[in-house]
Amino acid sequence: MSVTAENLRQDLREFARLAETCYDPVVVDAVLDALTGVWADGWLAVRTTTHPLPVRQVSARFMNLPLAADPVGALREAGLLSFVGHPMEELLARVSAAVPVGVGVDLAVDTGVQKIWTAFPELISVDRIVDFPGIPESARGHAEQLNRWGGEKIALMAIDFVNRTLNLYTQILRPGQLTATDIADILRELDFVAADPDELAALAWPYTVYATFNWNSPSIQRICFPARYTAETFPAIDPVLSRFVNGAPFAGPGPRGFAFYAAYGPTERYYKVQADYTSAALQTLPGGVEVPQCR
Repeated sequence: MSVTAENLRQDLREFARLAETCYDPVVVDAVLDALTGVWADGWLAVRTTTHPLPVRQVSARFMNLPLAADPVGALREAGLLSFVGHPMEELLARVSAAVPVGVGVDLAVDTGVQKIWTAFPELISVDRIVDFPGIPESARGHAEQLNRWGGEKIALMAIDFVNRTLNLYTQILRPGQLTATDIADILRELDFVAADPDELAALAWPYTVYATFNWNSPSIQRICFPARYTAETFPAIDPVLSRFVNGAPFAGPGPRGFAFYAAYGPTERYYKVQADYTSAALQTLPGGVEVPQCR
């Protein structure tokens, strides 16, 4: 099934309604126009969080965009992504020039472009990624933990141009490779808030772990664990997420899945949900692995 811009706009409005957040047609149309002929070729997903209003946002995630189309350049030319001399810009350029990458874009439907993703078809080692110019010193300082938690390989890098943070995602983990006990131990090691039993039950099968860094702190800012579910099995852990899952539009064809995320920091936790808008099962993940099975 081909996804049209008209259908996507309509469905993003519905996602925003489900999350009780704002939708700005001006910013959405600007990004879709800048990526005309590009965005429909990728895998599309839509996410929201349990952040309180008005902080909560809905974001459309366009992954596996064709590199030859230069989506980053197109967004910059359209004035939708600004480079101002921050180290994150050098990091993005250096990594993209040095290794094969796939490109993704996060569009917050109320404010515009938020994140730029690089996916590594050939997984990159933790030690190599932290050696690139522009990487936060906090990422270098936690290389040992990243190696230990995620099997020494990085599958994805996401740069948040709004909040000026960096996410590093480990390779896809085998079922049972990271257990609830491991998650509790990681949070204790970082002196982050502890996961409660319901969260650990929902995260019994995390398919990756990612850490968030910034350029102004030596610490990990946040750590997050996601697990894949169907709509029928999605954990009833928060009413915002349940409403989002139950009403989420889908452009097909199937199968369809959702990801539940629990994110932890020094003083708080929150949850996220990501809904497949087109089927992730039809895409190739970094490292050539299959999309993690939904519980």
